[in-house]
Amino acid sequence: MHNHHSPWRGWVGRVVPAGLVAIALAVGLGGCTGIPRDGVVHAGTDLVPDANPAPVFLPALPQKDASTDSILRGFIDASSSPENNYDIARQFLVPQFGSVWDPTVGVTVDNGFGRTLTVVDEGTTLVAITPIAEVDVSGEYREVDATPVPLRYEFAKVGDQWRISAAPNGTVIDENTFNDVFSAQPVYFYDPGFRYLVPDLRWFPRGASAPTKLVNAVLGGPSAWLDGAVATAFPAGSKLTADAVQVVGRQAMVDLNSEALNADRQTLQRMKAQLVASLPAGLSVDITIDQNSQSIDDLQSGAPTVDPRVDARALVLRGGEFGFLAATGQSITPVDGLSATIAQLAPTAVTLSSGQGTAAVLAADGVYVVRAGDDPELLDSRSGLLAPSSDNDGFVWSVPSNDPSALVVYSPTGEATVLPTPWPEATSITALKISRDGSRLIALLGTGSETRFVVASIIRDGSVPTGIGPPVLLAGGGGVGLDATWIDELTVASLSALPSGESRIVTQQLGGVSSTLESPASSRFIVGSNSVRDLRALTDIGSLEVQRGAGWQARIDDVTLLATQQGLGR
Repeated sequence: MHNHHSPWRGWVGRVVPAGLVAIALAVGLGGCTGIPRDGVVHAGTDLVPDANPAPVFLPALPQKDASTDSILRGFIDASSSPENNYDIARQFLVPQFGSVWDPTVGVTVDNGFGRTLTVVDEGTTLVAITPIAEVDVSGEYREVDATPVPLRYEFAKVGDQWRISAAPNGTVIDENTFNDVFSAQPVYFYDPGFRYLVPDLRWFPRGASAPTKLVNAVLGGPSAWLDGAVATAFPAGSKLTADAVQVVGRQAMVDLNSEALNADRQTLQRMKAQLVASLPAGLSVDITIDQNSQSIDDLQSGAPTVDPRVDARALVLRGGEFGFLAATGQSITPVDGLSATIAQLAPTAVTLSSGQGTAAVLAADGVYVVRAGDDPELLDSRSGLLAPSSDNDGFVWSVPSNDPSALVVYSPTGEATVLPTPWPEATSITALKISRDGSRLIALLGTGSETRFVVASIIRDGSVPTGIGPPVLLAGGGGVGLDATWIDELTVASLSALPSGESRIVTQQLGGVSSTLESPASSRFIVGSNSVRDLRALTDIGSLEVQRGAGWQARIDDVTLLATQQGLGR
């Protein structure tokens, strides 16, 4: 093993913002390319994009004749308020340092009650904090390993008053204050075919500066793990002429530099759609270029899909019938042209494609593709295959559970391609699911006794998958991984069996927080619908379980399989 950094990136077990790296909060991801090993998960409160006004914090100013301890605590508290370029926090600093301290490099979020101060000498204090997450300069959020870390602060007298003369760049904010001050909002990039907008969640302080930060995040491009898998409508080099987006009424005024003149009419329309999706709901966008007005219509034909939905009914095989289970009762509505053929295969897993015209089916003798009105076509006859996945370009993804590197992708014409995988250390795989926009996948991987839940981007040449990007480690439930699913464009879930015999479901917002759900006993499969509340589970005795109140209840029994849907179609 070489001592270089692994290309694995994780929302669990990642390093802190650059400004604090010197303070030794590095959570190592050392080793060769492979599955990340590190990471402790912390449940948090889901923050949804909103238009709430920013809370107004008025931290206390430095008190006359305050001790170094008081100055330090006051500075950390004041760092929670970004108003006027952190003006109150800077008043705790000596003037020379106040002009160079950079609070914008990132945020370390801690639990707030584990801080301990150690006085080294009159001019130096160490503060031990227990980080649970960090947000970097581009607004990317990561849960991190909760190991106490010392931060060093130095003091000097200004006249006869103590002030801080050295401190880490970035800010430290306790979890509760962070949830008040920061808001999560996806910025969007296109799939290579410009049919879907793919989310990339970012966290910025609420308030007047948020639209500027969000537009800059779009112009700055996607997070590293999505690089190469998504596209932007903005011509290379496009920037704001002044680092500000003015919001007048409910309209965001975005003035771009002359690089944006390279955009044709359709590109301008796509740029506008990308910004409208990336700004808080209710804001319209007016794009100008070097102050020159641009008359940009909304995209009429070919408007991109955001957060593709699926049929809210459960898709099941029960009593030899395949189709949509009625919201109440036991009636099953068949899928036109597909249900009878699928049922005849006696399948153990089915993925219904976007548009509901084809399905990838796992039967006793392998993976089939079934097209409406046609005979089933056997694609993959290898043994031990997982439930197949399909994407919205008609490719079927298939891999044996005991050979995670033997991933084969079948084109709509049946051509097989072995796709290189970025998890050489994996010895088993229990789930592989493609996102509804076709740009990302999740996988449950095993290395001996460990299960790791990961997300990665899908690299394509046109519509053809050619590779998988660097995997990102997600929150897992411990124990043995059983199944995983997409819930919506930003939320995924995994199902694990614990050593105690209990089942555990963990949901993860990609680029956000993770949470543990109550889980029905003996769960074996999970399938997402359109929200966390609509997540369904199938037990090992064929009971279809749905969430009710704080727990679960049986909806119907004797269900043979619970199918995955990829979308309603375009």
